[in-house]
This record gives sequence, structure tokens and C-alpha cells, in this order.
Amino acid sequence: MQVSVYAYILQAVCGKKMPRVSQKVALQTRKRIIEAALDIVVNQGSENLTFSILAKKADISRSGINSHFKLKSDLMSEIRPQIASRIQMRLNYSSPEDFYMSWTKAVDTDVEFCRLIIASGAFIKEQDGFESLIKTISSSNIEITKMYIYQAIGYAVVNIEQTLKKDVKVPV
Repeated sequence: MQVSVYAYILQAVCGKKMPRVSQKVALQTRKRIIEAALDIVVNQGSENLTFSILAKKADISRSGINSHFKLKSDLMSEIRPQIASRIQMRLNYSSPEDFYMSWTKAVDTDVEFCRLIIASGAFIKEQDGFESLIKTISSSNIEITKMYIYQAIGYAVVNIEQTLKKDVKVPV
């Protein structure tokens, strides 16, 4: 575990060691970092996920973040499954038609879904996402499944911006 300069100074001046953080507190801190990082990526974009911005958002020092995540890529790996899960829970995979209907409904009505789709671009390669959808959607006809996936992607490209505009707060 990395010991801060403050801990050395405290020990030298006061003769006291910094108390060790309990595993429970460390897990809570890690969870807070992950939640803050997820919020930044979804609402501001992955390009705005810096340890400085994250430190302010999570109300923790940069060195505190570094004790949990050495690299930004480590943190991104941690939030990727959460983004995927939040997208998946909004969709119906029982047939290509049901998938398409649930997709268009989410694009039209769910601002967070739209933000998640945009954020997923920083984590999921297009081909990997496409292949994953083909495997997940229940269908015996891969060509029909592909057609609905392409339609869903096209629908999002055309309509996502309109849904995001609905969430813009006008200053009073």
C-alpha cells in the first residue's frame, strides 16, 4: 500500500502512524470512485475522465484514487461492465423485432440510455458490440437479426440527438 508524504510527516512530528483504513472503508471509497467515474463518463464523456476531475467529483485525493486504480485504463475496465449492464437492462432480446422495438423506445424516451450508448463507444469496438448483439438476440435467422441491428443503429444515429436535447435545462 502506498504511504503518503503526510503519513511520514505525521509520524516524524508526532511519533504517530497514520491509522490503516479498514477494508470496509476501502471498499466504500473504491465504490465511490467507480460511481463518480461512471457519472463523468456517461454525462461528460470519457475524454473528461481525468484523475483531477474524478478526485473533485468523488471528494477524494488523487493519491487516494491512485491507491485503488494505478491507470485510467484500470478504472475504465471496471466501469465497462456497468455501462453494458445498464444498456442491456433496457432492451428486450427475445426476438429481432422485440429488440428493435425496445431499442427505438429507449432512444426516443430514455436520455440516460442515449448517453450510455454514446459512452459505450469508448469501451466497445463496433464489431465486438455487433457480434455480441447477434449472439444475444434470440433468432434462428442471422440475416434478419443483422438487418434489425443495422436498423437500430441507424435509428440511434438519426434520433439520439433529439432525445438528448429534451434533457437540456434552460436557465431561468
